Amino acid sequence: MLVMIDLPRYQIAGLMVRPGDILGRTKPGSLIEHRVLVGFNGAIVHSSGPGDVFRPGLLQEVLKDGGVIRVVHRTASLDDTKRRFMHAERIIGIPWWRMNCIQTTDFIVQASHTPWLM
Repeated sequence: MLVMIDLPRYQIAGLMVRPGDILGRTKPGSLIEHRVLVGFNGAIVHSSGPGDVFRPGLLQEVLKDGGVIRVVHRTASLDDTKRRFMHAERIIGIPWWRMNCIQTTDFIVQASHTPWLM
């Protein structure tokens, strides 16, 4: 079992999360889940919607409207968290129309929806 003593834990909406985790939030009445990369001390990185770009922000931007929060992708280690932050830095400023919030977080964790292509 891997223990990550180097990363702090935060409680967000009753969930224990660490910097590097990807959170998903679904607003009441919405079918679309918004995803963000959790940083340190309430910081996040996300693309909030059309007309915005992938950028740093604050967790309150996501939590203000309520909704269901879940951890979509947990970070596996300190190295994984560092790698995720490096991937996020590469796409800062990318318009939502080019990469929506789900595409940005999939890029950050290097997720593939077609695993046979990896």
